[in-house]
Amino acid sequence: MEQNRMVKKIMLYVQVRFLSPLNVSSGEDEWTDADLLRDGNGNVFVPGSSLAGAMRAYIRKEKNEPCLLGYTKKEKNGQDTGKMSALFISDLTFDEQPLSGVRDGVELTAQKTTKTESKYDMEILEAGSRAHFFLELTVREQDNEAEMQQEIAKIFHGIKEGEIRLGGKKTRGFGKFEILSVAEKEYTKENYADYANAYQNDAWRGAKNQLKEWLEKADWTPSMVHIEVPLRMKGGISIRRYAAKKGEPDYVHLTRPALPTDENGNKAKKTEIPVLSGSSLAGAIRHRMETIIGELKKAGVNFPKNSTDMIHTIFGYVDGDQACASNIIVHEVDIKGAKPLTMVRTGVSRFESAVRKGSLYTEKTYVDGTLNVRIDVRKGNDPQDEAWILGMLLLVLKDLQNGLLAVGGQTAIGRGIFSANGPITIDGECSVENSLIGNLLKNMSENGGGEA
Repeated sequence: MEQNRMVKKIMLYVQVRFLSPLNVSSGEDEWTDADLLRDGNGNVFVPGSSLAGAMRAYIRKEKNEPCLLGYTKKEKNGQDTGKMSALFISDLTFDEQPLSGVRDGVELTAQKTTKTESKYDMEILEAGSRAHFFLELTVREQDNEAEMQQEIAKIFHGIKEGEIRLGGKKTRGFGKFEILSVAEKEYTKENYADYANAYQNDAWRGAKNQLKEWLEKADWTPSMVHIEVPLRMKGGISIRRYAAKKGEPDYVHLTRPALPTDENGNKAKKTEIPVLSGSSLAGAIRHRMETIIGELKKAGVNFPKNSTDMIHTIFGYVDGDQACASNIIVHEVDIKGAKPLTMVRTGVSRFESAVRKGSLYTEKTYVDGTLNVRIDVRKGNDPQDEAWILGMLLLVLKDLQNGLLAVGGQTAIGRGIFSANGPITIDGECSVENSLIGNLLKNMSENGGGEA
């Protein structure tokens, strides 16, 4: 058997910061319906297998396809072939005790009423947590080292652009992180003894940040179309956080703690920032899209597939053993410049037009403010799918921009309504949405036929 000796190991020490909440569930439900994963000492961590899975999904390699992360394949003769992963990925551990919190959720009907027994909560790590992990690349005599490094560089690009995320609810804004630095060391037969300290954090103090050099190793193209919609709030917004703190109003709009440091690394002021959650926005977009599809269907427009399959293709689904991941990522976004407003309200009986007994409550909402909604559309193997998904989304986003689609609760009293605060941009290009929508409707009329 031909030998394939190891030539060297390349170690990378990757420091990251989370830009949105993280939920990596342990499967336990002692404190919430989905507690965070912790080690024996109670420290939260992200398993290396989760990192590897996210990376493999990003480079679109199945477990039976040759790639940097190894593969196994059953041949026609029944024999198993494969190759072990050339890349070892450590667990992701946090540099200091991260701030945890609880997020609530509830499933709504089309009429915005709660479904029975659909309330849930989950433990999360708040944005701003700093962490690190190690990548260990083993290079052998028959390996193409340049090609292997290019795959790692593409992964770094994916993290940088928010296309690789970790944990649960990542298509609804969770798990986004950025790379702060990448330090590199090589170990060969000349310095193999130094490898004993490779996984000691102190061994990397003062190491040069080589992130820029690594990003330059690969010609990278985005795997997603990036849509941005600048908006201004016309009134208040109400996405309630039910696990309110002691001394707070009964209902408080969803907020997150400010990041510990600003973009320049300076210590930031401790404050709460109101946010528009990805799950709330995705729910509103889905409901409006179902309405638009129904209206277009009545108008005689032909679709590439039936309406249920269209919704499932865009937003994903789980039905018993069958499941499909969402083809869009709806980001969680900060609402900037918003002013807090606390009100005392009383519930009124619709039938009697009188105050309901024991219905006095206080609520904290936020008014004014601007935000930049971002939605990413996954590029697939079928350009036609990408085109109609993009076109349908733009139809809904135009409604959002024109104040015709409200998000969150209490929309009947004017909450969650927005106006345009700038043009929609698609991959950085402005004012192209109308032509894309026009092409969508034209193509559906000419080439449709899945459902009339």
